[in-house]
Amino acid sequence: MKTSSYILAVLILFIFIPSIAQNIPRTEKDIPIFPEAIVDMEAQQQALEDYKEIHEGESILNLSVKVYTVSMAPDEVCKFYIKKLGAKEGFPEDNGDSKPGVNTMPWFEVDYFPTSLFEDQHEGNIKIHDGKWLKTALTKRQQWIPGEWLQSAYFEWEIILGNDQMANFSIEIIDADSFDTRAKKVTNKTLITIISKIQETE
Repeated sequence: MKTSSYILAVLILFIFIPSIAQNIPRTEKDIPIFPEAIVDMEAQQQALEDYKEIHEGESILNLSVKVYTVSMAPDEVCKFYIKKLGAKEGFPEDNGDSKPGVNTMPWFEVDYFPTSLFEDQHEGNIKIHDGKWLKTALTKRQQWIPGEWLQSAYFEWEIILGNDQMANFSIEIIDADSFDTRAKKVTNKTLITIISKIQETE
């Protein structure tokens, strides 16, 4: 009985693992777009120029940079991509074994609003940043972990294409200055940057 149960478990595992790998986006078109996200052409052009400048000299065969905005806090956007990508938190070395055709499984890391932003800032006698108000405003958002509010998240994975080529995909999610501490106004806005590139493997 134990042997039969073991064999059944192994068979299920071999069926399930390929299905996971198949669900990983392998092209730019496969990457899901967050519902209600709108293309930000100005930010997209700037992001493309910045990326080309930073990575000048790299053997990139194809590059695509897409930037979207959504009127929502980054929390729900991050949860959306964790679920859609099946991403695990932590760098690749902590991410488990790769699947066939996948060099690096989707992984992610997050950053929180730094406590330094909760302190008031002045120029002379003029308060230019109301840190106490910001922290109070943040309490209306759900905490990502106890005592911390999500400010940004980064996702990445790599696909082996063959012909000595590899596709690298990344998604950056960041709160786009939702809090105006001078006007004491909250306008939830999140920036989503999706970068797809194909380059030669060494």
